Amino acid sequence: MSLFTRALKAACERIGVRFEFGAAISAIEASGDRVVGVRTPAGLVQGDEFVLALGSWSPILARRLGYRLPVYPVKGYSATFPVGPGHRPPELGGVDENNLVAWARFGQRLRFTATAEFAGYDTRHTPADFTQMLQAARELFPEGADYSRGSYWAGLRPMTPEGTPLIGRTRHRNLYLNTGHGHMGWTMSCGTAKLLADIMAGREPELDMTGMTLT
Repeated sequence: MSLFTRALKAACERIGVRFEFGAAISAIEASGDRVVGVRTPAGLVQGDEFVLALGSWSPILARRLGYRLPVYPVKGYSATFPVGPGHRPPELGGVDENNLVAWARFGQRLRFTATAEFAGYDTRHTPADFTQMLQAARELFPEGADYSRGSYWAGLRPMTPEGTPLIGRTRHRNLYLNTGHGHMGWTMSCGTAKLLADIMAGREPELDMTGMTLT
């Protein structure tokens, strides 16, 4: 968990927010045009208003309520390497358009991302999946990190056809969307949260929402 999310969690808890980690959602239950609760192993979690923000898994839960969300999982890969005293990593993040590789510095770690493929919800990976990424990393920053001690990962990016997220109201009066951010989730998180907060509070959003709503 990053420093940002730790600080955000602490700030939310100070105003009474309660987090339930590891609680699998089996269903969203509705009656008429309202959601009545979210079904978890601990029982039905009830509330006045609900936000569907489940990334690539949003369409699965929404489908049971009759929605067809244009969000599809796109598999992406990343490799993270430790940075030691003798290394010379880049100070700023960037993108190599020729090799389709991006990088970012996280303190004493250097992370590279590359490759996107349609593989459903499969997040498995093999060493061969990172060959091109590792080669590009060594060529770009030969002394950037310890490339022999990488941590490898594959995850799902919730993409929409236009690349813009889905935000706002649904047919159910107390159900809202904030999903489909693709590979830009961290970048757009605070902005889309502000837009959704304005919508839920009945305020006019500061940005034109064309193309970012379900209807």
